[in-house]
Amino acid sequence: MARILVSFLGKVAKDKGGTYKTTAYDLDGQTYATPFFALALTRHHAADTLRILGTAGSMWDVLSVELEPDSIDSPAWDALERAVAADAVTQDHLDAVAPLLDRPGRPRHQLRLIPYGADERGQVEILRILAEGFGPGDRLLLDVTHGLRHLPMLGLISAFYLRAVAGAEVGGIYYAPYEREREGATPALRLDGLMNLYEWLRALECFNKDGDYGVFGGLLQADGLRGDLLTEAAFLERVAVAPNAKRKLDSFMQDQGEPASPAGRLFLPVLEQRIDWRRGRDRAAWEGRLARNYLERGDYLRAAQFGFEARISGRVIGNRGDPGHYDRDRQDAEMELEQRTKDDRLNPQAPGNFITLKNLRNALSHGLRAKVDAPGFATRKTAEFIEHLLGDEAKLRDWLTACFRDLPG
Repeated sequence: MARILVSFLGKVAKDKGGTYKTTAYDLDGQTYATPFFALALTRHHAADTLRILGTAGSMWDVLSVELEPDSIDSPAWDALERAVAADAVTQDHLDAVAPLLDRPGRPRHQLRLIPYGADERGQVEILRILAEGFGPGDRLLLDVTHGLRHLPMLGLISAFYLRAVAGAEVGGIYYAPYEREREGATPALRLDGLMNLYEWLRALECFNKDGDYGVFGGLLQADGLRGDLLTEAAFLERVAVAPNAKRKLDSFMQDQGEPASPAGRLFLPVLEQRIDWRRGRDRAAWEGRLARNYLERGDYLRAAQFGFEARISGRVIGNRGDPGHYDRDRQDAEMELEQRTKDDRLNPQAPGNFITLKNLRNALSHGLRAKVDAPGFATRKTAEFIEHLLGDEAKLRDWLTACFRDLPG
């Protein structure tokens, strides 16, 4: 797969020399002297392609260090130098000089004119130009040392974009601050940790959306922790086996050490807060917390499912039974709750109506609706009310919120 190094080209004011100073750059203990850091990176990584992005006013003539002596006096190079002096470089100028830079044993040079990125349209165009031609498995090396101050941010976004859309790998993000020169060499800083931060942020956003903390499993395993336990717990929770999910989470919390990466150490406490439902005193409390969590995310099926089970678990515990015993204790508790609803002659719209909650859960689970013309006043009214709830998200959310208000947890 191709190794493509992307760099930005800026401009130095004339009162500061008008060009980049030749600097010795330290890359993994090897030193490269060049006025343009991207050239050092290209040699160090043996890049196949060097893609340089710059504006109409960038110092394109700094690339003269890459020219053979017989090319410096070429008409194409003369035209480029005049255009640089006038801040009037065009893509035609760049296309004309690129072949002068391509020599045997060197990478292919791609010189690309970009807008200044003053608005969203220009910023998206920069991203498009940077990302063109990348395919699955291609390796991006990104240099954010030079160029306008906002271009490094666009460069980082493009790295995220290329990973997500093109399937490219990010081999390194580099920055070489000239002012940090020590003992005659400027160290090259690697900013790859930003990619790890991004992965944690993306996982957190996914979790906030649907509650699946299994997305953290791979990141935690990369940090030397038992991410597999978290992945298993997430599966068990999402198939509504809360007790088993809690056991996996407890094992994860007991077995964990400190994450290897700074990003992991930053985000692990945030993750712990998101799985605090496991701290409830009993099964009814775990299910009650999960019901509220899923309702908050708009996952009405799981919210109704856990709310229904929390009611039953609470009744079993109140009867001093075993919440894990279905054939005896849970079945009896369910029938008891139904009978109590009938005995109290609760309106189907009442938040405490267990029969309404049960039928709502069934409707959400199976996609089937109770017949509104069913025999029996209560059955017909319940079916009509559920039809009403399922036709209006705000009303469904409000009713479930009221229904869950007195759940344990």
